[in-house]
Amino acid sequence: MYNLSDLETFIAVVENKGVLAAAREQRLSPATVSHRLSKLERELATVLVFRDSRRVRLSPAGEIFYTRVGAIMEALRDAEHSIGARSSSVSGLLRVTMPPWVFSKYVMPKLNEFEQAYPELKLDFLITDHFVNVVDDAQDVAIRVGKLNDSGLLSRKIVNNSRILCAAPSYIEKYGMPENLTQLSEHYWVCLPWQRQLKLFDEHKKIHTFNAKTRFTISNSDNMTQAAIAGHGIAIKSKIAINEDLKNGILVEVMPGVMAQDDAPVWFLRPQNSLTTRKTDVFYDFMKSLFLSCE
Repeated sequence: MYNLSDLETFIAVVENKGVLAAAREQRLSPATVSHRLSKLERELATVLVFRDSRRVRLSPAGEIFYTRVGAIMEALRDAEHSIGARSSSVSGLLRVTMPPWVFSKYVMPKLNEFEQAYPELKLDFLITDHFVNVVDDAQDVAIRVGKLNDSGLLSRKIVNNSRILCAAPSYIEKYGMPENLTQLSEHYWVCLPWQRQLKLFDEHKKIHTFNAKTRFTISNSDNMTQAAIAGHGIAIKSKIAINEDLKNGILVEVMPGVMAQDDAPVWFLRPQNSLTTRKTDVFYDFMKSLFLSCE
């Protein structure tokens, strides 16, 4: 029968993307790592890992086994720590997906401090504005902005946030500050591809829908901000993403209160069936601390 050492070696192979790297991390010979992996597959009567001379890749069965066993091993280490049977270090791999502006504006400036506090914890970031299926894409944590759909994910709010319209002073100087929806509909916009249909309040709080007049769209929120700063058009932005730009006059708000769907909290999400572990808890505390000045 396989044992905990075999499971730990399997996890090391996956997280280090190879037998040799796993052997170095575990201070074992490559032959021992390969033997343990083969033993585990033999006991389970299934292939967990496809491997060649250059890389390893999880089989469908391996994906399921890795996700479930990884969570169980984390919970076991946390249980040992809680009774004083293990050192206080937080270790393992944490896979996190989040939008580019959250990473660049808030996480990256403080990442060195987090690394120093938890040197044995590895972080694997998936930075994208596109929707990521947390379960299908094997993410431990997702940071999302805006209204949550009924996704079955466990959620904790990090900070309240709202979306506003903004533009560069150079753009306003060239095209004028819009004062009503008719004028606004004639302006140019810089948008993420899924922001082109706008829902805005008129002066009577009636919602109007129209398509943004765009010369181009951008699939990255940081690049979209830069396009707005360069004067290419009006942008829809999270207010906490551009606080400094507003304070410094690099961007100005356009028609405050006009957005019909402006509520956009920042959320910390994890899969419904995942176990609470110290690594997710410390990362939540880290994310929460980053936005304290925004509350």
